[in-house]
Amino acid sequence: MTIKKKIVMLVGILLIFSMILAACGGDGGNTNTGTSGDTGNGGDSGSTGDSGDMAMEPVTLRFLKIADELEAQAFSEMVTAFQASEGGKWSYVSVEYDAKPFAELFPAIERAVATDSNIDLIQADGPDVKHFAYNGVLYDLTDSFTADEMAQWAPQSIAEGSMNGRFYGPPEVQSCQLMWFNKDMLDAAGIDYSDSAGWTYGADGTGLVNWQKLTVDEDGDGTPEVFGLQTNGPWDYFQHIAPRSNGAPGSPTSEGIGDDGITFVGYFDTPEAVEAYQFYQDMVYEYNVMSSEQLTNQMLSGLAATAIYQDMIIGTQRDQFPEFNMGGIEPPYFETPLCQTGSWHYGIAANTQHFEEALAFVKFASSDEGAQFIWKYKNQLPANINLYNSIDEFSDPNNPRSLMADFFLQYGAPRIETPAYTEYNTLFTEFWTSLMAGEEDVQGLATEYAQLMQDAAAKYAGWQDQ
Repeated sequence: MTIKKKIVMLVGILLIFSMILAACGGDGGNTNTGTSGDTGNGGDSGSTGDSGDMAMEPVTLRFLKIADELEAQAFSEMVTAFQASEGGKWSYVSVEYDAKPFAELFPAIERAVATDSNIDLIQADGPDVKHFAYNGVLYDLTDSFTADEMAQWAPQSIAEGSMNGRFYGPPEVQSCQLMWFNKDMLDAAGIDYSDSAGWTYGADGTGLVNWQKLTVDEDGDGTPEVFGLQTNGPWDYFQHIAPRSNGAPGSPTSEGIGDDGITFVGYFDTPEAVEAYQFYQDMVYEYNVMSSEQLTNQMLSGLAATAIYQDMIIGTQRDQFPEFNMGGIEPPYFETPLCQTGSWHYGIAANTQHFEEALAFVKFASSDEGAQFIWKYKNQLPANINLYNSIDEFSDPNNPRSLMADFFLQYGAPRIETPAYTEYNTLFTEFWTSLMAGEEDVQGLATEYAQLMQDAAAKYAGWQDQ
């Protein structure tokens, strides 16, 4: 069965389920601020278009989003295409960006809506959509998208953009991880990578012996010049994969959170999860195959042999390290292969004064046509089924992106689904930082943070009845 057939089948199932649920439910940060699609006179001088015989007053949509140079290029072209779409119907609409660094974006979104600031469009990370929906930040778009429009996207994207069967945010892109590697280093170490199956974690797993072979400490000072595995940031997106993979699908370890979306004790700190946390710490302090510190582009710079990362690394490699000889296989795991999905989503601010124009832009941006601009510049797995099935890289069996698309379909799972994701991820970052700093009582640390997470989520009790 082709990728497209598999995913269309999954979308159909999810849409039926969603419809049933719906029937039951009623510089200082501005590092990339600019205007796209206007005349350069502050946005209010946007071009005038016609709706029938009536000239439309200019409308400027203010978009609060992540600061990203590649996205800035993509949106510049996208807005121009949007203004020309439908025979120029939306030519009177321009978009002005208020771009924030990642750490500042989410507080800025909540602050802007709470203070009734002039915000129309919001960019939200997939697992945070529920948080914003619960807090009334996002407009409910359930009745604004048809079944055919919903069928544009993978089931994971629809789940990530929804809360309690209501749809709040169409996806911009999707995400899944592979283990990327330096082919030259693996060849020199005599490691066969012809089998695309992921290596396994654990003291007796297939991964450790390979990472030990790949670690190089030429001067014998105990600090390797090359580590076997790259150290990624301390976020749930990367670091909760290994613990979740140490349980069978549906188990507390695999779920990472209770069915109520607020219980972490007995899920985040299961014996299997603690085993995974301990092994990751041991890779730093006992086996010395991974650094305790994160370094940007560690593998691409030749300071690590392998890296667990999403496919955006391909764009970085092509643009900045064109001579790097890179390959990819499925990501490592303990018991069950897993990649965590989810990336940026578009949302409409609940207090927008330009809903019609905002909806038109969001529909265009998340369509196959709009998503092509994001693919062109960000080079990241599209959420749009037809789009990534039309791209040769995702259908060529010799290309790692094809492997990633298949892995996404079979093993991709959204990050834990809870309106408390923002609070949880902040605490997870603290937890992981302590773990990598060498905290000796790993079980105690996991137990402590499971309770802290649960306490932070308690205010959302009853959210599923909302």
